[in-house]
Amino acid sequence: MSKVQSLKSLIFLACMLLVFSGTSAIVAQNGPKPLPPGMKGADSNDPRAKLSPGLFDAGEAAVGIKHISLLKKPAAFDLGIDPEGPKIGTALNALGIPDPKMVPAQMRLSFAGLAFANSDLAFQGNRLFLGNFYGVNIYDISDPVDTKLLTSMVCPGGQGDVSVYKNLMFMSVEMPNGRLDCGEQGFPATGAPGGNGPPAASKDRFRGVRIFDISDISSPKQVGAVQTCRGSHTHTLVVDPKDKENVYIYV
Repeated sequence: MSKVQSLKSLIFLACMLLVFSGTSAIVAQNGPKPLPPGMKGADSNDPRAKLSPGLFDAGEAAVGIKHISLLKKPAAFDLGIDPEGPKIGTALNALGIPDPKMVPAQMRLSFAGLAFANSDLAFQGNRLFLGNFYGVNIYDISDPVDTKLLTSMVCPGGQGDVSVYKNLMFMSVEMPNGRLDCGEQGFPATGAPGGNGPPAASKDRFRGVRIFDISDISSPKQVGAVQTCRGSHTHTLVVDPKDKENVYIYV
């Protein structure tokens, strides 16, 4: 990795640290702002103030809603909790950070988690389509208390926003690790030889909207991929009652 690339990555990390720390510094300097009308501020007697922490067993306080089940991510989508874990490097590389050691150990999981983050939901009948920066998981929600995983499909590229229309599923792709073939290998974070400038161009790179045939829900097949100028963060599916032959996707 070149010195220029290292400097760029360090500047990126420094900017992120400033984003996380800058807000509290501003509040400390200027003092707390007056609360909006009707708001009373923090209340130590509020049940939410004493909730216990936890990854899968955190304390809960709810009104008008009931938590009935918890589904952990399928293994392929689970980053783990070890900052030195094997998936950390892959995840950080997808975010443009070529060397995990450039990120402090205590921050690696927070950064890398984005590459495996759940994003958006789509529903069709009793099926739930859960988009993820790393692909999509499809669940049978006929019985919400006993939700079952039907299909887990790895297809990195983020954000993974999904829409479903009849036998077609559409997925947004925006990150530079997206590949036409849904491959996990992505591309070198350093880009062109020497590590200078933007990532190298590649005929295998893809950013836009993927189209899958989900006639066999257990085995979605990519049947199309529409490249866009800057990829697709999210999209909106629209149908025209006067046009039965087409479905429209706005990105």
